[in-house]
Amino acid sequence: MSSRRWIDERALEGRAAVVTGAARGIGLGIAHSLADAGAQVLLADLDERGASTAADNLGRRAAAASVDVADPASVASLRDTALERYGQVDVLVNNAGVISVAPVLELEWDEWSRVMAVNAGGTFLCSRAFARPMVEAGSGAIVNVASIAGKRGDPTLAHYSASKFAVIGFTQALAQELAPAGVTVNAVCPGTVDTPMMRDLANRWEDSVQNVAARFQAQARPQSVTEVGQAVIYLACSPAVTGQALNVDGGTVFH
Repeated sequence: MSSRRWIDERALEGRAAVVTGAARGIGLGIAHSLADAGAQVLLADLDERGASTAADNLGRRAAAASVDVADPASVASLRDTALERYGQVDVLVNNAGVISVAPVLELEWDEWSRVMAVNAGGTFLCSRAFARPMVEAGSGAIVNVASIAGKRGDPTLAHYSASKFAVIGFTQALAQELAPAGVTVNAVCPGTVDTPMMRDLANRWEDSVQNVAARFQAQARPQSVTEVGQAVIYLACSPAVTGQALNVDGGTVFH
């Protein structure tokens, strides 16, 4: 089976998509996959300059916007910008996220709150904002980027794991609420993906991305952003799949 199967089928030709946290890493990889599948893509990020550069590199199918996913007014502005540009948003990918490392006994409340506000709160705010026009249109797909850390807690990542467990629970609840309107809601759970965020995390552990993958995965290699992007395409194109949290983790968590 070709590794580019879903991309080659142009499954999202004529559709419009919004990806948060799209200036780099997994979000940028997802944006590329969506564009390769035929979608018009709005790359949204707190780093507006980075998003603009990424959109320019992606080409005519891409545009950029600024967003702070933890700010309701900023999220509403992003929704309005996307609807004004495309008329309808068919796919929302809630990818924006932050991470840090700290044992619970050293974890400050402000840092717990920051991670929860962006990872869980941002997913809620963006989903609520974009779900309304999807429900009115009677179609749409929301894909939330969770993590294998949302299925298994790891030491020094309690706050991050809690935020991603919240994303998965939210995904399951929202999927049931929106199913009657023809809108699907799913999550992808990446494992060890070779991104700037993962490299920084590995450095904090005094390790490498390759070694982390080799220790925890059946496939002893990091995943690529394209592999995560392909999972997003699958979920965006599968009307009978909703409320699921799909592991893209090289065989780390088996449920």
